[in-house]
Formats: sequence, structure tokens, C-alpha cells
Amino acid sequence: MSGERTRVVVVDDQWVIRAGLQTIVDNEPDMVVVGQAEDGLRAIEEVARHRPDVVLMDIRMPRLDGLEATRKILQPVPGRPDERRTAVLVLTTFDDEEYLLEAVRTGAAGFLLKDAGPDALVQAVRTVRAGDRLIDPTMTRVLIERCLDLERRVGPLTGRRQGSPSTWEKRLGTLSDREKEILVGMARGRSNRELADHLVLGETTVKTHVSHILGKLGLSSRVQAVVLAYEAGVVRPGEGALRPTL
Repeated sequence: MSGERTRVVVVDDQWVIRAGLQTIVDNEPDMVVVGQAEDGLRAIEEVARHRPDVVLMDIRMPRLDGLEATRKILQPVPGRPDERRTAVLVLTTFDDEEYLLEAVRTGAAGFLLKDAGPDALVQAVRTVRAGDRLIDPTMTRVLIERCLDLERRVGPLTGRRQGSPSTWEKRLGTLSDREKEILVGMARGRSNRELADHLVLGETTVKTHVSHILGKLGLSSRVQAVVLAYEAGVVRPGEGALRPTL
């Protein structure tokens, strides 16, 4: 590893942010930006072309979002299963909390807030390049707070299959079939726009359904609904449909 520069691809739909990230990375003697992309499809092309060590990946982008791009980038290479894969460092904002759990499941190596300073960014790049994982401490605190608030609202999520139906089971049972379908879509990381396209509904209709879901479950945010969906076993990693026990 000694003497090798970490090769980085920067992915963000805003030119100013890409330029800023490149300046920070290229200022380090052990790093170099080898490519840029303005959306997920272009990111996949750049990774295939340059085979970088690290990708700095935005989430919300046109054509293909960062989550789906990360899934595709991290797929094993046919015929080369043991080849070291590119590490993806997802750059998030607080507005992206609802995507964080799904981002974890894509296999991304790290999660950093966009307002982190240059020192934190370059250290994060070195961390994921070394094969370690990193989650911004602020995001960790946010997730813990959401999970604790969820348990305060609907009760403990462990030991849920024993005894009489718990509060969360009763509340899940109040959802309509369409609401259950949308809850699963939310848990799979789909935005309102993506849900609308997939279900052939208006985006306003989807927003109304989401509001009803949160109200029926006694929750205040999408990220709480996602936590509940996975913890309650409504959906599991790798599954795209409701489990029959709901």
C-alpha cells in the first residue's frame, strides 16, 4: 500500500459540490480524484472505467439515485469473486435520514454528513480505503434517538412473537393493503416519486398514504416507519414484498 495514492471518484449532481470535494481530495498527497459523475448512471460508468478505491456518493440525483448506483457498483464481478471492490462513502444530509437504513443495506462502507469539515472527509476516505466502516457520529445519534422514540411510542420490538398481539401488531393490522404496500416500498428505500411511478399513483396521493401510515402507527417520521418495518419483520433485507404474517 505504501506509495500508492487512493483513487477517488466524486459523485454529486451539483457541480459546485463536486468541485469542492475534488479540491479537498486532490490537496492530500496520498489521494487523487480520477473521475466525476453527476448522476448514478454516470457513476457506474466512471467506476467501470477507472476502478477507483473509493467513491464519494451523493444520494439524491437524477436518472439513478446514489443508493441504486451503490448496489450496482458493489455487485461481485463475475469470474473475480475475490477481487477487492470499490468502497463507497455515502455523503448525506439530515434530509436523507429516511434513506440511511437502506443505505446501510446496500453495502456502503461509510456515511458522512455533507457539512463535515475537510479533515473529517479525508480521514473518512482513509478509513474506508483501509477496509473499515464509518458512520458519522451525528447520524449514529440520530438513529439511536429515532429507535428509542419508536419504542416509547409502540413498545419494545423484541420478544414480539410471544403472548397476545402487541401494540405494534395491532397498529400494523389497521393499515389498508395499499398502505402496507407503500410501507414496504418505504422500507426498501423508495422516495415518494419512486413509489408513485411504481404504483402508478399521483405523488400527492402517495404523500397522503404516507401521512395516514404514520398516523395509524403513531409515528412522526418516515425513518421511524422504516425501523419498525424491519424490526417487526414486515420486510427483510433482500425481500421486496410483504411477509404473509403481517
